[in-house]
Amino acid sequence: MTTTPSIWKLTIPTYATWNETGVTVAGNMNGTSGHDLGSLNIPVGIFVDNNYTLYIADRDNHRVVKYYANTAIGILVGGNGTIGDDLSLLSGPKGVAVDEYGNVIVADSDNYRIQNFAPHSTNATTIVSNSSAFLIGQMRDLHINVNNIIVITDSTYNRIVRFNPSGGIGTIIAGVNGTGSAADQFFSAFGNFIDTSETLYVADAENHRVQMWSTGATYGITVAGINGSAGSSSGQLSRPLAVIVDNNGYIYIADSQNHRIVKWTTNYTGGGICVVGCTGTGGVGVNQLNGPRDLKFDASGNLYWIDDCQWPQHRYT
Repeated sequence: MTTTPSIWKLTIPTYATWNETGVTVAGNMNGTSGHDLGSLNIPVGIFVDNNYTLYIADRDNHRVVKYYANTAIGILVGGNGTIGDDLSLLSGPKGVAVDEYGNVIVADSDNYRIQNFAPHSTNATTIVSNSSAFLIGQMRDLHINVNNIIVITDSTYNRIVRFNPSGGIGTIIAGVNGTGSAADQFFSAFGNFIDTSETLYVADAENHRVQMWSTGATYGITVAGINGSAGSSSGQLSRPLAVIVDNNGYIYIADSQNHRIVKWTTNYTGGGICVVGCTGTGGVGVNQLNGPRDLKFDASGNLYWIDDCQWPQHRYT
């Protein structure tokens, strides 16, 4: 049984809506951090497989945990809460994904490496690490496409890099011209998403925009937000941190400083529609977001989000 991310096959109806009241599926409901397997401590990345199993990069607990559907206690996948660089440990993981073989791929950010935890194994193999041939900076996100190609956001160098599943030298696919606000640059690149045609979408946080890069393009096109203009109007974003795209081409964005998730239409000019967190006020209430950091769909179109702090993971159906 494969666990390839279902978003590539997921068609969400054009006029779909989500409940404004979320359900806590991982972490403490009051937003407190902790080290036990029912708690989280600055979770920053999530992945949901076709079986509704939730994987979380629990950054400050230096581990990846998974939660089966409708369970409150996580299971260790990689790391054990201790900082380290041996094959069983992690240091500040910031991204997680599962490939079609059930391997858990982790952006082990503070160790500047990408780790592969095979099913039922607590020791990883290193896919990519820093070398004189190719330097990896701090990673903020990690995705796997339908061909098991690994795509990371390298925030140190403000670029998006792809690696073959066997490792090797990375290929820069966006952001080759340093930090800035030009069409070929990012200013604090965060979340990335790559679709079946290998079109790349990047949440360009400090430029308050989402950029789209076609395959082989040397510059991006702004498809959401206004370059350099933070705001809360329907046409603006304020420090977007994550982006996903459904099979119809609709763009969903974690608009962190507006404490909301917005859906952008395919013509890119009509602005966004708020789908969750539409009060604009951050908090830990069941209808509030607090600086959303990552978001994913499951196979049924339920929307999962995670905050930029230690707040609980929620699901909107």
